[in-house]
Amino acid sequence: MGDGLVRSGKSRSVSRTLAGIFGLLLITTVSVIPLTYTVVQSRRSDAVVIDVAGRQRMLLERYMKELLLAETEGTPAYRATRDLLEERVAVLMDGGPTVMHPGETAVLRAAPTQEIRAKLDDQQRRLRAFSVKAERFVAAGLGPGERDRLRSDLLHDNAALLDVSNEIVTLFTRHSEEGVQRLIRWELVMVLLVVAVATVRTWRFIQAEQALTQSRLIALEALRQRDAVKSSLLSSVSHELRTPLTAIKTMLSGLREEAGAPLSVRAECLDSIDEELDYLNRLVCNLLDMSRIEGGALVPRREWHLLEEVVEAAIRRAGPRLARRPFDVRLSPDVPPLFVDGVEMQQVLVNLLDNAVKFSPEGSPIALEARVNDGRIEIGVTNEGDGIPASDLERVFERFYRTASGRAPAPPGTGLGLAVCKGIVEAHGGRIVARSVPGEKTAVAFWLPMLSPPQDMRTPAAPAESAGRAG
Repeated sequence: MGDGLVRSGKSRSVSRTLAGIFGLLLITTVSVIPLTYTVVQSRRSDAVVIDVAGRQRMLLERYMKELLLAETEGTPAYRATRDLLEERVAVLMDGGPTVMHPGETAVLRAAPTQEIRAKLDDQQRRLRAFSVKAERFVAAGLGPGERDRLRSDLLHDNAALLDVSNEIVTLFTRHSEEGVQRLIRWELVMVLLVVAVATVRTWRFIQAEQALTQSRLIALEALRQRDAVKSSLLSSVSHELRTPLTAIKTMLSGLREEAGAPLSVRAECLDSIDEELDYLNRLVCNLLDMSRIEGGALVPRREWHLLEEVVEAAIRRAGPRLARRPFDVRLSPDVPPLFVDGVEMQQVLVNLLDNAVKFSPEGSPIALEARVNDGRIEIGVTNEGDGIPASDLERVFERFYRTASGRAPAPPGTGLGLAVCKGIVEAHGGRIVARSVPGEKTAVAFWLPMLSPPQDMRTPAAPAESAGRAG
């Protein structure tokens, strides 16, 4: 009975917490509505002002055309345009009503900043000076030379007025955007404040839920511990993480204790730390990719990529380990662009290069080749070393499987690199194989379907074949 009372009290507490959370969310929604309405109204009002300022440019161009017509035809239509220009400048500066269309009047606010007001004042002064020149231009009795000079001056002044008008539109637009951003920031502050309170209440709710479901969590944890595959993965990953982390910790301690060490020694330590971090990054990428492959969530995001770009990015990611090896890259010029997930394909090449470095003697050469073979694109990485026994050529693509090597100590790894490569290549409709002559060479190659690239990618921008570099 006591347990029942406890459960009843916890249930009531949970109900009150949920009610409080929903209440806070309701308050947030209600408080956001006025701010949103204010943002919308501000945008509408600013849009009218920007529209009026933008029409000044059109009116200035019309004013100039009407002046040129008045010179030849004697029409006084330019005066109405001039009056409308002056009226609009005054309204933009001091606010008030203005006619937008026949039967449509808008009431504008005064210029919101001193910068805008100063620019409008400059436009007003220029417009008055322009109008004085315009009256002289259309007046009778001017000689051809003076009329030509006035026409040139008017065209120059009109261009300057247009520049000022453009600046005014820019200032109004920037002021509008800043105002909206301020309102949005206030809205975000209010939302974050409510969310913070709701988070505290949610935390209390979670605590209550954890107390009610503690027995279920214990049962689930027991099931997880019985999962042999996950236990194997955890053990392997823990070992592989400990080694680089220990090395990084040791080198950082050395740097801290030997602050006066020569720069070459410090640089060497930093390079080593960088290598260990690259290894950790590759390990995490392989774990994530393996998880997606097993869960059926690996869906390549295919785009067209030039092979040279994918290879170059993979070599950069492979890091300084390749720099210590004779490394040769041979890309056949007839290899077309690839329709692949560029990031995933880089991961395949990085894993193959990393595998070649780990399972070959120091200083031995590594080669990366690509060509068109039997209507497919073939890409492979070759290295020298102990090789792979014939019985293991198929198993090397299994999870956690690592071939026995005559070298000691064994290279680091979880046995996931080639398994990830297999999953990615097969998701692209390809196939991957390993070939080896024990004691001589080992090659891991994969094939991809050859598709027709877009027209704008069929002509290569540069020669596609490149020789490698010696480390």
